[in-house]
Amino acid sequence: MELVIEDAVVVTMSPGGATARAMLVRDGRIAAVGDPGEVRAAAGPGAAVARLGGATVVPGLIDAHCHVADVGYLAARADCSQPSAPDIPAIQARLREAGARTPEGSWVTGSGYVEYRLREGRHPTRDDLDQAVPDRPAVVYHTSLHACVLNSAALRAAGFADGQPDPPGGAFGRDREGRLDGVVFEGPMFALFERNLREDITRMGAAERARLMEGAGQHLAELGVTAACDADLRRDTFAAFAEADQAGALHQRIYGLVVHDQVDWLVAEGLQGRHSGRLATEAVKIWADGGMSSRTAAIHGTYPVPPHGSGILFFGRDELTAMIREFDARGFQVAVHAQGDRGIETVLDAYAAVLANTGLAGSPAPGPARAAGTAGTRRNPRRHRIEHAGAMYPRLTARAAELGIVIVSQPGFLSALGDGFAEAFPGHSDQLYAFGSWRRAGLTVAGSSDAPVISAAPLLGLRDAVARRTAGGRVLGPGERLTARDALALYTTQAAAAMHREDEIGSLEPGKLADFVVLAENPLAAAPDRIADIAVLATVVDGTPTYQSGDVLVPGR
Repeated sequence: MELVIEDAVVVTMSPGGATARAMLVRDGRIAAVGDPGEVRAAAGPGAAVARLGGATVVPGLIDAHCHVADVGYLAARADCSQPSAPDIPAIQARLREAGARTPEGSWVTGSGYVEYRLREGRHPTRDDLDQAVPDRPAVVYHTSLHACVLNSAALRAAGFADGQPDPPGGAFGRDREGRLDGVVFEGPMFALFERNLREDITRMGAAERARLMEGAGQHLAELGVTAACDADLRRDTFAAFAEADQAGALHQRIYGLVVHDQVDWLVAEGLQGRHSGRLATEAVKIWADGGMSSRTAAIHGTYPVPPHGSGILFFGRDELTAMIREFDARGFQVAVHAQGDRGIETVLDAYAAVLANTGLAGSPAPGPARAAGTAGTRRNPRRHRIEHAGAMYPRLTARAAELGIVIVSQPGFLSALGDGFAEAFPGHSDQLYAFGSWRRAGLTVAGSSDAPVISAAPLLGLRDAVARRTAGGRVLGPGERLTARDALALYTTQAAAAMHREDEIGSLEPGKLADFVVLAENPLAAAPDRIADIAVLATVVDGTPTYQSGDVLVPGR
């Protein structure tokens, strides 16, 4: 089957920045890109023609770090995000509504709150949740997914009691009398979320699990996402992805980052590697520290805002080094979550120790003009990654560039969470999420959303990489702004390189897979503040629409 697309602005993102006016798709791949006459000449006599009326075609947008399974799972729970739930009474109301539709055996669940954006300026407490759900376990997850709040029944069900010490790798919130106030940070929160997700997914049948994944994928397709790294892949979520893949219900190419304590299972089952054109498990995910919006990222110094302290570091340098070395030797790409400067420094120390064995760790950093996907591969051949890197200050940026580490980060955090970052990191706020400095240092930098932490919309992230404006109107680090083209590269060429797929996706060039998005306007020509509002008209994977608004790709228009 052949389809000629013309009367379009085709932003190829190929080296040299070429823009074309037509494109030919043949059997799921791009066969030609260029002027309409050239493209029609390359097509067979029976090729269909779709005229796009001046719309813009860009490469399929890639979310290099999100939680696809969590997006599907939490979408059916109570939305406690701001501004949807502006205060604690609104969260209570959402939980009461959720309780009426939550089946027996499942916890009443909400997600998305940010304490400093609530009218009360604080976390909800167990007492607040008890008023809404007094007789069964209830939980509300912080938007960062690094903290949550439990009601009294949930605290009992989880085995948490007043007077017990903080667990390793985590912390409990407490009231003035030292009683647990229901807020749980980091390690025990992760364990709770994993357990509840696993139990709820296991309770579903295969068809329902496939629908959950298909629903998440459809949501991402409506936003223009054609590929995604699921940054929390476990046995149960992998099974759900595999079922959806077998049913033909995966709308994105899923590159799984397998949680480090699940690797032995994965290898024993022979599941390392590519499973199809839509599903792969080739990377390992490790958490090094906490989150910036939960104020638990490991930093040098002390937070000036609650919960105060210096954050949580999950592994010391030697232990982290041993883990990375093992996974590297087993052929995995390693992706380490690190947000605070102390956490990032620990990760870079570990990567330096592992990459020293290649004999190339001291090679000079490449210039920013090098092709996407080649920067740092001699020193870091598996393209080991740091996820987020929010407080990767200049000294740490230089070290990451020297080692050729790939950075996967979230521009959209700047508008959604930037005001809270500025409060928690005074004196450093202009150096947070320093996309401009990272690209100037020659780093491969991929864009992502970390959804459901924030919206999964890549165009929102693209806007924030250009504008860097918080919800309160403050510009964080004006010198770190990117051009619109460099911002688009975060979600195309750079993201493809971060997942070892630059030979297949990320740009619109002959021979590559026909993954592309049709937009109502050209984001490279739009005013920065308008980029996030550009309509996605169609999303295409392997030459087949996974989403269409109207009949934009219907031949003969």
